[in-house]
Amino acid sequence: MDMNDVLDRFLHEATEDDYRRARSPVALSAGHRLPWGVGLVFIAAALLGVVLVAAALSFRSSADARTSTQAALTERVQLLNADVQELQDEVTAQTDTVEQLRGDLLDTDADVARSAALLELANEGGTARVSGPGVVVTIDDAPDADAASLNRVLDRDLQEIANALWRMGAEGVAINGLRLTQTSAIRGAGGAILVNYQPLTRPYVVEAVGTSSIGEGATDLDNLLDLLKRDYGLVSNVTVGDVALPAGETHDSRFARTVPRSNTTEGATSP
Repeated sequence: MDMNDVLDRFLHEATEDDYRRARSPVALSAGHRLPWGVGLVFIAAALLGVVLVAAALSFRSSADARTSTQAALTERVQLLNADVQELQDEVTAQTDTVEQLRGDLLDTDADVARSAALLELANEGGTARVSGPGVVVTIDDAPDADAASLNRVLDRDLQEIANALWRMGAEGVAINGLRLTQTSAIRGAGGAILVNYQPLTRPYVVEAVGTSSIGEGATDLDNLLDLLKRDYGLVSNVTVGDVALPAGETHDSRFARTVPRSNTTEGATSP
């Protein structure tokens, strides 16, 4: 037996078992089952595709509904703000009328002195209009600020700006045209900032009468604005010029009450 015969026999024996297994009934039955397996894969892929398409359509529908709701709420807020501004203008006109009538009634020297005292108290309480040289601070969110990021103006930022202006000697302060008084509150509600319970819109404009950008405490304001820009990217600007502030709202006392003269005696004090 030569070398070629040995190689031929080796190859024949090595492949004979594989050939028999391939032709066996088990192999044939497995071959017949192959199309069913492929079919199940296609069915599963089709079902998965249907589920993905349904999920995409549902997400798109939800996103469209949220966008529509947000647009409707924004439009409603704008309409309500317009109504509030109209009522505020009417209050301002009525306040001017009351001041004019008060001036007409107070014509004696004693009444003039009393009127001056009332005006001074009104200025200190923020319930009278005031104008004069002042400072205007405009601040806005960072250009790339997201709705949930810290790169947006917060209520505490406006609080600190207002406090810095008070320390600079401001006689009156207003934010977006809303005068600050002793009962004013600057607070956040969700994603909005409220002053006197009225929502503000960007950019935020803080006006102060009776101070300048070079007065005492101006360094605190500059440092605050630089810090907000460096850490959060807030954009701000400070201008100096004539400023006019509207009168603030007048509220009745909640706790203090005037004691009638008939219930008091001279030298006695009320509790």
